[in-house]
Amino acid sequence: MSLVCRFLNGICQLLYYSEYRRFLASCDIKKVQEKYLTKLLDKNKNTVYGKKCNFENIKNYEDFVKNVPLTVYEDYEPYIEAMANGEKNILTSQKLKLFELTSGSSGGKKMIPYTKSLSHEFLRGIKPWLYDIGKSIRKSSYGKSYWSITPVTEGKSFTKGGISVGFEEDSEYFGAIARTVMNKLFAVDSSVKFSEDMQDFYFKTASQLICCRELSLISVWNPTFLTILCDFISENTQKLSALLPVKHRETFLLAVSEKRFDKVFPNLAVISCWADGSAADYVPQLQRLFPGVLIQPKGILATECFISFPLCGEDGSRLSVYSHFFEFRSMTDGQIVTADRLTEGEYEIIVTTGGGFYRYCIGDIIKVLKVFKDRPPLIRFLRRNGISVDMFGEKLTEDFVRNVCIKLGISENFCMLAPDNNRYCLYTDSEKISGDELDTMLCESYHYNYCRKLGQLNKAEVKVVSKDPAKTYIERLTSEGMRAGNIKPSYLSAKKDWEKYFELQ
Repeated sequence: MSLVCRFLNGICQLLYYSEYRRFLASCDIKKVQEKYLTKLLDKNKNTVYGKKCNFENIKNYEDFVKNVPLTVYEDYEPYIEAMANGEKNILTSQKLKLFELTSGSSGGKKMIPYTKSLSHEFLRGIKPWLYDIGKSIRKSSYGKSYWSITPVTEGKSFTKGGISVGFEEDSEYFGAIARTVMNKLFAVDSSVKFSEDMQDFYFKTASQLICCRELSLISVWNPTFLTILCDFISENTQKLSALLPVKHRETFLLAVSEKRFDKVFPNLAVISCWADGSAADYVPQLQRLFPGVLIQPKGILATECFISFPLCGEDGSRLSVYSHFFEFRSMTDGQIVTADRLTEGEYEIIVTTGGGFYRYCIGDIIKVLKVFKDRPPLIRFLRRNGISVDMFGEKLTEDFVRNVCIKLGISENFCMLAPDNNRYCLYTDSEKISGDELDTMLCESYHYNYCRKLGQLNKAEVKVVSKDPAKTYIERLTSEGMRAGNIKPSYLSAKKDWEKYFELQ
């Protein structure tokens, strides 16, 4: 079977090569980006949004800035509602393929329109990334791969206008030809997506993975998803081992007992997952489960757009300049610059895409690590912009809470701070700290301390949780409509009533 896998992976490499070669070639980033923008605006000049923003008379970037405002998702809600009802030529001239759901860690559902152009824009980043992995890590091309599949336990849905909501499977990002080939290389088939519940989903996924002796690549979003899956395998070892041939059972049982999942999957070469920002704190645990396996940080991707991808041997990820039109707002002085004018520093990403979003502020903050004269810059995800909770003026932010957990020495544990009536509660599986210690650290925030002194906030509490809190966190958010693939680790949640979900010690 290995020869078959190599042959099929070789076909995929041939399909990806031209995009990889184009990306690595020297380029004039300004011309690449201007060409994309000019073509996009011309294509959509007769849409409702294009007429409103005078696309027809935009001749250069300066005109673009004057006529098209910066936007957030809420600006598009009336347009998206019209599109969901079946109206055409609203944000884009292209026919909608579907709506994909997404959400922030504490926000409501958002429906993102997907078009043929947007799909192609994702592929312009996916193809060179996959080619580079196959070229640089040959072992990854010798077997099968597991790509995260987002479970759907409520069935397929459609808008009032009959437009599909959600991909049938995450592999639809790859395009028709590559998907046909890759379907033969997937270690887990798409049927698990439609499991009865999350326990059924984990069991079916684990069953297919442990029975795949040639698993060479794993691609997931949240690193905690993979650790949860490993915990599930550990808790159901006997039941799962019965699915294996007798000759493999003893090796499997021993590997799981030692928590050596690199031995459970002996041919695994690469794990691709989020490893920047808050997710970085969960990578050490994953590395302990898979010693010797390369963990490659993913580039920066959102449901709305494909921003960057890593190349093996580089620190950070390359801006995917052929995917969309990018602008960047400096976190130092607020100035907005295009990709060709970036310098090292921190920026908020602003993107214009073939999906119908223009000058869209996605809320991701990056650090530009290095710029080049004729190649895309190296960047790294830092944090989300504006993730905060503010009941009485305390203005707590994700970054601040994360630093509190680091100082308390519990950042490698599950940690999530959330409002609970007139106080904050830290839900954690660590028993190291007390409510007094937590509150003292939170009081280092001027605004939090002020609210405590005024009596608006009571002393913070620590509640120790058991039974896979990370799993419970994901299950709550998926039950409320978020895709599992979009749920990022978070130290701060605006949601209340977590005690209804967590099991407390």
